[in-house]
Amino acid sequence: MYRVLVNEKEGRILVTGKEEDLRLLEEGWDLVFESFDWDEAFDFAMDMADDEIIEWYYEDAVKKKFITGLSVVA
Repeated sequence: MYRVLVNEKEGRILVTGKEEDLRLLEEGWDLVFESFDWDEAFDFAMDMADDEIIEWYYEDAVKKKFITGLSVVA
């Protein structure tokens, strides 16, 4: 699950797939969006951003791997 968290006081938006980031809710962040799709969560954050800083984890963004040139001989 990917979530978009917002800290209006600090002008920050976090797109995260990490469950441990939910602790930020106790520190004044707000949960504004949830999705099983990274692109959908990131697009939501981009659409709502004005002057806010958008942050995300690199490993969350790189969720798809493509394997090319692989052949199996039986």
